[in-house]
Amino acid sequence: MSTSTQTASATSQAKGAPLLEARGVVMRFGGLTAVDHVDLTVHEGEIVGLIGPNGAGKTTFFNCLTGMYKPTEGEVRLAGQVLPPVPRKVVVAGMSRTFQNIRLFANMTALENVMVGRYCRTTSKALTSILRGPKYRREEAETRARAQELLEYVGLGHTTEQLARNLPYGDQRRLEIARALATDPKVVLLDEPTAGMNPQETREAEQLIFKIRDSGLAVVVIEHDMRFIFNLCDRVLCLVRGAALIEGTPKEVQSDPRVIEAYIGTGDTEESEALEEALHEHDEIVEHLDDRPKEA
Repeated sequence: MSTSTQTASATSQAKGAPLLEARGVVMRFGGLTAVDHVDLTVHEGEIVGLIGPNGAGKTTFFNCLTGMYKPTEGEVRLAGQVLPPVPRKVVVAGMSRTFQNIRLFANMTALENVMVGRYCRTTSKALTSILRGPKYRREEAETRARAQELLEYVGLGHTTEQLARNLPYGDQRRLEIARALATDPKVVLLDEPTAGMNPQETREAEQLIFKIRDSGLAVVVIEHDMRFIFNLCDRVLCLVRGAALIEGTPKEVQSDPRVIEAYIGTGDTEESEALEEALHEHDEIVEHLDDRPKEA
């Protein structure tokens, strides 16, 4: 299945009540407004991209969604319920994330890193855990088995006993995704999942995100690779100086002159070149389709 077909398929599945809703989110640090009345809606089985120049407020907005920051104004809802600004409660409610800078437990194995993400779904109390009672042993065995399943799911089944610090960079990124999935989320937030990856690793990451989407989860992605984000997402939200500039389909966003101006005007040369390249590729695809012989 082609990328464009996969994306179109996901769009048709996105329906019904929103799964994740952010309304009027504002985040101020003293006199600085980092996020300025941003709205976001995500449905089940949908991939939504978040783009913008450096300093646009993307990661700050993620931190507001996941309880790392308490928004100055606005609210975040998951499955209709208001989320408290407490990271653990947000995870238990069904939203997990990865980070722009990899945050693995370097001296733990790949399996142990994923098991850590699973513990929010266990119920053994302190005494049972200390005494290693029957309930603890049962949950520990289930956690270990589920963690191994997730390593296989992301293509890291061979790394079970390897220390996280010894894994290649791309595998560390996938390990973070496996740990996020271990929490049994409804929505997964990925902060620059392909940063530092080579083209092959980027393609593998793209296929993994489609796989996650096809399992019924919603995905929100921050990314600076324009070709990647426009191929991947059903909708894209562009932030500039903390405020929403435009939200729409990849085609609508990448053809909006304000988006190009936002990147070029901030001196993000590499990002603006990538955006122009993505636009050029899009135009070539359209021309190719227009040149095809018409059926009788």
